[in-house]
Amino acid sequence: MTCLPLQTADPVQKFPAEPPLRNSTPLGRADELLTRHRDRTLASFPPLTSDRDRAAAHATALMDLYRRTGSSEVFEGLVAIAGPELFARVRSRLRRLGATLDPHEVLQDAIVNVFRYPDKFAASRYNAFAAWSATIVDNAIRRQLRRRQSGPTVALSPIEILSQQADTKAPEPDLAAVEHEETRAAAGAFAVLLACYHAAFEQLSDRERFVLQMVEVQHMRYAELGQLIGVRAETIKMVVFRARKRIHERMSAILRPLAEALAA
Repeated sequence: MTCLPLQTADPVQKFPAEPPLRNSTPLGRADELLTRHRDRTLASFPPLTSDRDRAAAHATALMDLYRRTGSSEVFEGLVAIAGPELFARVRSRLRRLGATLDPHEVLQDAIVNVFRYPDKFAASRYNAFAAWSATIVDNAIRRQLRRRQSGPTVALSPIEILSQQADTKAPEPDLAAVEHEETRAAAGAFAVLLACYHAAFEQLSDRERFVLQMVEVQHMRYAELGQLIGVRAETIKMVVFRARKRIHERMSAILRPLAEALAA
């Protein structure tokens, strides 16, 4: 069983430095990005007159370009042009459902899933991104509602539990046997912790798993990751804090019955 989130392919790729964009508006920056990459997706759509339709078409073209290139600069341009519409979708859905979720948290969850799953997108029509991202928003809301309904778990330190039980059950054979048994016990305890961590990690939201992987496995700085997904560094810190706390609580809930069984 794989116990650490190391299998997930790193979605952040390295690209040569590009000159800064000159346009100040999201639509202007989108045009500049598409021109820079010589993208022809917009040309495949019918002529569009309204600003909203043009923005939808540019978002679709940028998403398709991000799917093909993985460029973080293109993703930032996508978030800039599609972010307001996504946020409006989140608030509209929450109002209709009567839910009291934080719309900013739902939006961040949705953006993370757009970032993680570009291969699932198809630019079949000019408003393809609007339809695809609406489904992602709805799924993000459902995940957070399910998580809220699951209730709190009991916090207890797994490291403390294991260390206490090791002290009370330590055998006393000769030195070679002690070293052998200690090595086996340490390996077994480590395997238990890894399995518990994996189970707790899988219960996190997609957004929490993504942020925790980027910070703890890929060693991205808070500011760098925040800029990549369009949030403040302080928000990333809070997501990491909450994710670590939830892992701690869920590992404790898993280990507590084991500790009680060993103590019986």
